[in-house]
Order: sequence, then structure tokens, then C-alpha cells
Amino acid sequence: VNGKEKYAKIAEFAIGNGNLDRFIVTNQDDLNFMERLRREVGCGHRDCSLYKISPRSTQEKYNTPAPPNGVETVTSVVSVDNAMVFNFLVDSCKIDESALADSKEDSEDKLLNKEGNGKRSIRGKVKKVFCLPSGDFWQVNKGLLNITSNDRPLKQTIGVDRSAAIDSAKHELKAIQKELDRNEREVKAIKDQSKRAKVEWNQRNREFASLTGNVTKMEQLLEELKDQAETSEEVPTIDTTEFENDITVAEEEVEDLKKKQSTISQDIESLQPEVEELKEKLDETASRNVKILDDMEKVEAKLEDIVKGQNRRQEVVDKCRVKVQEREYALVQQEAIVAESKDHVANALLVARKVQYKTICQERRLEAKEANDGIAVVGADDMDDEPSEQDLESIEIVVPKYDSKKCQSRIANREKKIENEKKRRNLSEADPVVARDKYLRAKKDLDSKMEQIEAIEQNVKMLIADVKERKRRWIDFRSHIAQMTNLSFDEFLQKKNSAGRVEFDHDNQQLNIIFQKDNTDESTQTNDVKALSGGERSFTTLSLLLAIGESLETPFRVMDEFDVFLDPVARKRALQTLIEVSKNMEHRQFIFITPQDLSQIPTDNKLKIFHLKAPERSNRVGGPQQQTLNFE
Repeated sequence: VNGKEKYAKIAEFAIGNGNLDRFIVTNQDDLNFMERLRREVGCGHRDCSLYKISPRSTQEKYNTPAPPNGVETVTSVVSVDNAMVFNFLVDSCKIDESALADSKEDSEDKLLNKEGNGKRSIRGKVKKVFCLPSGDFWQVNKGLLNITSNDRPLKQTIGVDRSAAIDSAKHELKAIQKELDRNEREVKAIKDQSKRAKVEWNQRNREFASLTGNVTKMEQLLEELKDQAETSEEVPTIDTTEFENDITVAEEEVEDLKKKQSTISQDIESLQPEVEELKEKLDETASRNVKILDDMEKVEAKLEDIVKGQNRRQEVVDKCRVKVQEREYALVQQEAIVAESKDHVANALLVARKVQYKTICQERRLEAKEANDGIAVVGADDMDDEPSEQDLESIEIVVPKYDSKKCQSRIANREKKIENEKKRRNLSEADPVVARDKYLRAKKDLDSKMEQIEAIEQNVKMLIADVKERKRRWIDFRSHIAQMTNLSFDEFLQKKNSAGRVEFDHDNQQLNIIFQKDNTDESTQTNDVKALSGGERSFTTLSLLLAIGESLETPFRVMDEFDVFLDPVARKRALQTLIEVSKNMEHRQFIFITPQDLSQIPTDNKLKIFHLKAPERSNRVGGPQQQTLNFE
């Protein structure tokens, strides 16, 4: 939405990660097709998530309210034109319950309600509140304010124009296609060049092999001639000039061939890196071509599926057209039936108006006769027995709540009840005036009873309101008792350099104690009473009983052997605490029973100590078994 772009990032964060990338379908066939397509392209559940929505959700079904004053909601910031997408975001992401604010303090000032019992609540339909700039959010759970900070950086895809990126991708695709064509041409040229090099290489190898063979033959022939010359006793007189010339020519040819061989070897070695590089390019281009061909095959398969789906949809459309034609024909027949029914209704309405007109005439005659002491008055009714069209049109049409069959059934039941009531009361009057008098008396009694019923209902409403008020006061009183007990409990524990609190779970009817051994170290805090030592558990129980006793306000309090498991230091503190509390509450009487020595505690007019002597036990039947204290 224009003017609200600053909320785009936290609005997307409120919608949730991955929800904007989902594919939404409305039927099982589309869902199966998308799952098959997802498997073919190798896309996982997280990257290509699917969501099936009801076909009825393609229409608008939510009328979201305006956001509270001073804040925004996701529905007021994000503009969604597609009704199906909007319904999905409301159902799955609860965008109508997520508020957006400039800061945490501003959102709490405008949305947070603080009740007298310490509980919190959010105004309106809002459940979560997201705040700028980092996306921190808070919510209220069971009257408690919960704040969650966001450490991850926010991203924005909502409202970002991607047309430039799409055009750039298209240009890049064209450039890649041109590069592919160029690489194919280069590959073809490299193949041709490699083929020519191989042909020339083979030709040079054949020439080299032929020359090598000739040289070998000449060398063998020369060796044979030398052997013959050495073994011959006579000095040969053969003229070898011609052969020497041939040998010289052959040696020169051999030298030329060796030079050519070294030159060819050098050329081959110089061309070898280029050939290797061309082979690598050829392999890379071939692999890219194979991948492109695979992608094209997948696209062709998808296109084939789309064409098949189009054919199926065309068949469905043809069937729907046939059904539409059948419905149109049925609609024409229904229109004819409706026209005929309208004629019947018009005739029935005319008859009903005439009946009503006659009823009105009869009522006026009865009223005039009743006013004249039962004597009919001539000319009292100016209405004619045969009404005019204006008289009929002036009669008001009352639309019944039930159909004709139900009305006839109700009329028959009422007539049957009237007949039974007449038989029960032995009524046989046929005079309308007498019947009207009885009707008026019965109506007067009914009105009187209805007034009594209204008075009773008013009293019931007042009693219900009083009960609600009493319940509210009871809840406030219960919360006050819990707070005062918690404060008193912590105050008693502070005297032992400890701390703690009492949690009242009224819904589950449970009482939880949290004890902190060192009031300056929160790491010593525990909510497991069983983990405490015997003395700590006894002192904690003693503090809890004193704190609860402050709220119960009982006139007498008796504590028996409260210091059995306490160490001497804790016993002394506990006893001093009990004595101080007892002296401060003069309107209460405390009785403490302990087997410990109390000789160091001074007595006064508020504190008295009674020592019980050791019992004198006797084995005699009927002898004294227990002593009693004299409080006189």
C-alpha cells in the first residue's frame, strides 16, 4: 500500500518464512500434478511447498476490520488482489491478528490494557504486535506480557519490482544462447582442424616410414658390398663411381628426411598444448550441450503434459457446455412454471384480500354493536360488502413465516385444540359478542401474567448482574489475598537472608512454592521443595503458614513442634519471628508447643510460658495417665 512501505519487512516477517513461496491448489488433481512436477524437477518440500485450499475459499469470505488507532495490521499494509491468496494468508498466517507498530513503547501505549489485578490484555482482535526496526514482537498469554526479540536480519520481497530482473534474465538467456552457438561453431572448426592435422600426421608418418625403409635397404646393400670387397682376393676392378654417387644422394636424402622428421616432431610438440586445450573446450562444450538437451527434453515432457492436461480440460469444458445447455432448457421450463405459479398467487392474493375485507367489516359491526349495548346499529359500517379495487389495494399484505402446508397444519391443530377446549369447558356459545367478551377477559389475564413474567425476568437479570459483580469482587479479593500472602511469605524468609514467592494456580487448584536460599543470588533459586534440607523445609513451611494465617484471620492459632528439624540458628530466628508476629497481632491468640528449652526467652504480660512436667506413669488400672495444664 502506498505510504506504508516502511512496514513491508516486518509485515513479511509476521507472515512467516516460506508462506509467500507456496503453490496453492484447489483440488486433488492439481495437487497430484504439482507433486509429480516437483519430483521431476528435483525440488524439495521446503523449496516448493504446496497448500491445498477448499474450492469455496476462492471467493471472498473475510471482512477484516480496520486496524486500531495509531497502529497498522498486515491486512492494512499488504494489498492482496487475489481472494484465494488472501483467504490462505488469513487462515494459515493469521494476518488479521498481527499488528505493526513503529516502536514497542508506542504499541504498548496504544494496544496494551493493564487491569487492576496485574494482568494484561490486548485491545481488539490483535494477538501479536510486531515493532520496527528489527521485528521484535510481543503478545499476552494468560494475562502475562511475553516479549520476543528478533536477531535475524529482515528481508523484503513484498513490493519489490522484479520486472528489471526478469528482463535482465531474458537478455542473459539470449547471450548464453549466442555463446552456445559460437561455441558450437568453434567446436566444429576445432574438429575440422584436428581432422586435417591427423590426416597430415598420418601422411608424414607414412613418408617417414617409406624413407626409413629405403635407408635401411641401402645400408644393408652397402654392408654386403663391403663384405664382398673384404673377402675378395683380387682387387676389384669394378667401377663404383656410379654407386658412390647413389650412396651420396641417398645419404643426402636421409639427412633431409631426418631434418624433416625433427621439424615435424617440433611442429607436433608445439601443436600438442593447443590440441589439449581444444579437447578440453570440446569436452566442456559437449557436456553443456548434453545438459541443455536434457533440459529441453524435460521442457518438452512438461509441454506434452500441459497439452494432455489441456485436452482433458477441453473435454471437461465440452461436458460443462452440455450441462449448461441442459440447465438452460430446465431454466426455461422453470420460468414457465414460475409464471403459472405467479398467476395462482395473484388469484389467491385477491381471494385473501376479499376475505380480509369481509373480516374487517364484521369486526367493525361487532365493535359498533358492543358500543350500543349489543344492539345492532344501522349504517354503522360504511364499507360495502363488495369491495372496490382501491379498497383491496389498501389492505396490507402480511408475509407469513411458514409455507401454506405448514400453515394449514397449524390451523388444523389450533381448530382441534379449540374444539377440545370447548368440550372440556362445556362451551356451546355461538354468539360472537359473548365469545369476544370471553376473549377480552382472557387477554386481560394474559397481560397481567405477562407483566408478572417481565417483573420476574427483570429480577433474574438483576440477580445475574449481582452474581457477576460478586464473582468479580471475589476474584479481586482472592487476588489480593494471594498478593498479601506472597509479600508476607517473602518478608518472613528475608529474616533468614532468604527469599521466595508463592504461586497460586486457581485454575488447577495448586499451590507452588519457589525458594531462594540466598536472597542476593538468583542461582540458588529452586521450585522443588524436596531438594531442601529438613531445617530449610521446616522454616519455609513455617513462613508459609504465617503468611496464610495473615489472610485467613483465624482468632486462634496452634502450632505443635514446629522447630523439630531446625538447626539452632534457624530455631532461634523462627521462634523470635513467631513471638514478634504474635505480639503485633494482639487481636489473635497464638499457642506454640515445642519440646525445646525456652529458658532464655523472657516473659511479659503478653508472653507466658507453661512447662509441662514429666508424666507420672502408673501400671495400675485406672491410675493417672496424662497431666493437664492449669490456665487459671
